[in-house]
Amino acid sequence: MRSPDQEIPPPPAAEAFEGLSDGLLVLDAEDDILACNPAFLRAWDLMGAPLMRSLTFTENLEAAAAIGRAANAAETWLTHRRDGDGPHLLPLPDGISFEVSETALAEGRSLIVCRDVTAERQRVAALRDSEYRYRLLVETITEGLVLLDADLRIVFANPRFLSWYGRGDMALLGRPIAELTAPEARLRLTRLFSSAMPRSIEIPLACADGTRRFVLVSAARLRDAVGNAEGHFAVITDVTELRRASERLRESEARFRGIIANTPFGILTLDGGGRILSANPAFRTISGIEADEPILGTADDRLPDANPPLAAMMDELQRDPDLRAAHGESRLERGRGELGHARLLLSRMGDAGEGFLLVVEDVTEQRRMEEALRHASKLALLGEMSASLAHEISQPLNIIRLAAESALLSLDDGDAAAIHAKFETISAQSDRLRETIDYVQAFSRRDVGPRRCLDLRRALEASVGLLEPQCASLDIRLDIVLPDAPLPVMGHARQIEQVLINILRNAVDAIVERRATSPGGDDVIVATATVDTPRGAPPTVRLEITDTGTGIRDEDMPRLFDPFFTRKTEGAGTGLGLSISLGLVTAIGGRIEAENRAEGGCRFRVLLPLSHEPLAEEPPPARAALAPPPPQPATAPLAVLVVDDEDGAVREIAAFLKRAGYVALTAGGCREARARLAAEHVDILITDLKMPDGDGLQLVAETAAEYPHIATIVVTGQPLRDRIALSELENGADVVLRKPLSLRELAKTLRELA
Repeated sequence: MRSPDQEIPPPPAAEAFEGLSDGLLVLDAEDDILACNPAFLRAWDLMGAPLMRSLTFTENLEAAAAIGRAANAAETWLTHRRDGDGPHLLPLPDGISFEVSETALAEGRSLIVCRDVTAERQRVAALRDSEYRYRLLVETITEGLVLLDADLRIVFANPRFLSWYGRGDMALLGRPIAELTAPEARLRLTRLFSSAMPRSIEIPLACADGTRRFVLVSAARLRDAVGNAEGHFAVITDVTELRRASERLRESEARFRGIIANTPFGILTLDGGGRILSANPAFRTISGIEADEPILGTADDRLPDANPPLAAMMDELQRDPDLRAAHGESRLERGRGELGHARLLLSRMGDAGEGFLLVVEDVTEQRRMEEALRHASKLALLGEMSASLAHEISQPLNIIRLAAESALLSLDDGDAAAIHAKFETISAQSDRLRETIDYVQAFSRRDVGPRRCLDLRRALEASVGLLEPQCASLDIRLDIVLPDAPLPVMGHARQIEQVLINILRNAVDAIVERRATSPGGDDVIVATATVDTPRGAPPTVRLEITDTGTGIRDEDMPRLFDPFFTRKTEGAGTGLGLSISLGLVTAIGGRIEAENRAEGGCRFRVLLPLSHEPLAEEPPPARAALAPPPPQPATAPLAVLVVDDEDGAVREIAAFLKRAGYVALTAGGCREARARLAAEHVDILITDLKMPDGDGLQLVAETAAEYPHIATIVVTGQPLRDRIALSELENGADVVLRKPLSLRELAKTLRELA
């Protein structure tokens, strides 16, 4: 081993030695370092350990393996030196690679050469990666790739093309590509490859198993380095499934057109603004449109009464992407002035809302059938109720008869107080009879007159106003919570008020009944109304009435809406209120629900479809009675003409009028009434409507026209129907009273008219 201060003699040709780019290291026979050039020192620096001249090269490698940052490289170098291997690759940090070789020299010396092969290896790797990607592209591409020589013979075909044809590459090499196609396509294929411009054609490929596969062939010429043509390159795309799909699409479109043309439902396609793009024959038929008449404009022009409006349905679909369809109804003009009813179903065409599909179903006959069945079911139910109805009528009649006979007997005793009490009983039972008759009439009649769009808030306020005096007298708080905006629903105002009054009266009765067993606590009825907008369903007006009463027994809940079912005491209720209410609400597309509250009492919920039509104007107030003519002194008694074909009724009313200080005139029919009106002065006319010799409505109309100063009171047993008929007259009646007539009610009416 050489001492540290011993100088290493410079090798010959020092300048060449120092300037080489490869690292050179000269060792003597004892493995001591004799010389190294700068390139070797730069390479050794990557080992992360100093090169010590005082150590042998093997000892330097062992030190680098122990402390250097390239320990693995040092271990590899040592292994190769011990094994006497030839050149080997030495991977160093930072991705640098050196090729190391050791050569024996004269006198036992050796030369170690370190050559940097990093860039060379990177180029090889890049080339290998490029070749791999190319092969991967050619072998996995979804298109077939074929190389042809100048004679259009196959020199290469990728695996995808081979899989289509059904043979290996050795069976195809050297074959003309024309032999692989159907005979009728070979001329077109030859023209494709002879064309100077790249283009594509579709041809059938005759596969090895005898089947055909339709392919799209795109061709381009291959040229050598100097531009001479040496073959062709073809890209072949399998379009067999595309052709089959196109054929299925054409067949599906034909079937769809057949369905659209032959369906009984009207179908319109609309653009994003609601303009009609097309209409099927069924829509023309149900709308009475001639086959050659163009259908222009918007769907609103053909369905002007849609509820909700079509524009609102479109907006709803565009706002909510999860909503599949919007539902509605509309009046339908069926041609020749005939009106019908249609059910509407609107859905989107496509995801971007670029158009709509509107299905129009003519349900006119269905609605007529439903109305007929509903009315028939009411009549059938009335038949089933006849036994209970007989009981409900016979009970007050029995009390009336007993009270009347008892009053007659009391006349002999001269007991005025007893007689007065008996007649009070008769009057009360008469009211009970009239209430039962009103319920039965409301239940059995058909819906009269067109439904109007009304504000449910007004109906609730009117109903609460009727019950407020009774609630105040019973110390029951009646609260009402309403939104500021209207609550439009379709229906008849009086029918909806009847429903609400029935529920409110039941709430009052329940609180009074609860007081008898559990006094104290809150006695309150709360009525609220809001709009519900459930997802995927039309909006609904929800009205709730809660009370703090007794609640509903569990065993009574299934029978709650049955006719004549009631838990009230004898004479306190007919059991028809909720049954009639259910029928009225169901007829306008709503429903009633009832449930007990956890805190006590019960809750009734009325759900009605929200209407999008404009609110109807409030009906004008009844015509005010005209004052008696000026010549008549203010102190003179008023003359009242009573017209009825029932002698007993005329006699009792006339006697009452005379006792009250009026001049009582009577007539047994329309002809006699006209004669008395012409001959005598009359201030007030009281008339029935059903008389053998004429129609009371005509008498009212004539009286209003010829004697405008006469106030008219109509007494009828059919209040709703006659009130509608009277409202259709130009002037109408001033007051409509129901039979059986109450003399107290008549006296009050006369005072108001006077």
